[in-house]
Amino acid sequence: MKFAFRTTYLAIIGTIVLFSPITAKAEANGFHKGASTFVMALANDVITNLTGNALTDLQRQEKLRGILKSYFDVNSIGKWVLGRHWRKASAAERSEYLGLFEDLIVNTYAIRFKSYANEKIKLTGTASRGQTAIVKSVIERGSQQPVRVDWRVTYPDGQYKIFDIVIEGVSMIQTQRSEFSSVIRRNGGRVSGLIATLKNRSRSGARN
Repeated sequence: MKFAFRTTYLAIIGTIVLFSPITAKAEANGFHKGASTFVMALANDVITNLTGNALTDLQRQEKLRGILKSYFDVNSIGKWVLGRHWRKASAAERSEYLGLFEDLIVNTYAIRFKSYANEKIKLTGTASRGQTAIVKSVIERGSQQPVRVDWRVTYPDGQYKIFDIVIEGVSMIQTQRSEFSSVIRRNGGRVSGLIATLKNRSRSGARN
């Protein structure tokens, strides 16, 4: 059974964040400004540390892992994506799942940073949704149609973290939740079935 890991919330890192230079409109003070600055810092960090051919695949994977931990609330995302199945999982399954979730992201997308696309990410404003800042941006792609990308930024434990990326109105974490739920459903409702699938995908990605 093939696992369609086609549109994860981090696919955007391998396809859209890899752009330069960055421009931004003036933002209001406070939380919104900090969230916008945080998104810009992520893009700059990716460009500085992950692009080009000087790094080995292993070095690029480890650098991406560091960026994930610095900028994304990976554990909270993983828990949310698992949805109601999180409650059914044992402590051991939860721990293994979260580790595999991170490994799969790293193995799948690190290789994409060998190439560099000279496009622009333009921050266009912010909005509030509860305790979340939505940083709005547009990817300018020359003669091609621009792409709308919204970054959902939270502030857990006094630190900015990205929780979701919405591309042209499509939530990456919602899409991933649907995919994971489908895998679990095909495996008799068992989280162990998803874990086995993630293990296979992670091993395959590590070999590539």
